[in-house]
Amino acid sequence: CLSSAAPPLEEVDIDVDIENVLLDHFKEPNVVKQILNLYQNNIFSLDIEKHVSKKKGFRIFSKSLDDADVNNMHHITESIIMRVKANIEKKEKDKMDYSRTFIHEILKEVGKGMNSVPNTANYTFNKDYRIDLSLYLCRMAAERFKDMHTAFRKANDPVVYLE
Repeated sequence: CLSSAAPPLEEVDIDVDIENVLLDHFKEPNVVKQILNLYQNNIFSLDIEKHVSKKKGFRIFSKSLDDADVNNMHHITESIIMRVKANIEKKEKDKMDYSRTFIHEILKEVGKGMNSVPNTANYTFNKDYRIDLSLYLCRMAAERFKDMHTAFRKANDPVVYLE
């Protein structure tokens, strides 16, 4: 009989994985509180006062942001979100099982997007942006990762298959 010979596929707690990766990645005490609030935010809203640091111009005055800067910020943010969603969709289509590396890929995508701000821009995204956007994307991805893991188990676990 196959069921006793094949080890069952490991059960994974994706929420705990996400929490641990985020804590390890950001290494900040206040991240714990933000992670707990993570499950209340269904949308990410760019908050220029909170998420953006203006570059200093000549002397000590901050350069002002124009409409083009604000549009670029929104474009970069939307682009990061779209790339993460597309990456997850590809994994779903390929019927992959969840892997903790998926969380690291999300964090890397946020970093790449933040680094895409031109050096000539009058602003940079700050740590709050990195944390808030990462938390939002991980929360959005968590349910999809859980569904992927369940589907993969159903398709590949001989014990489930034989039931």
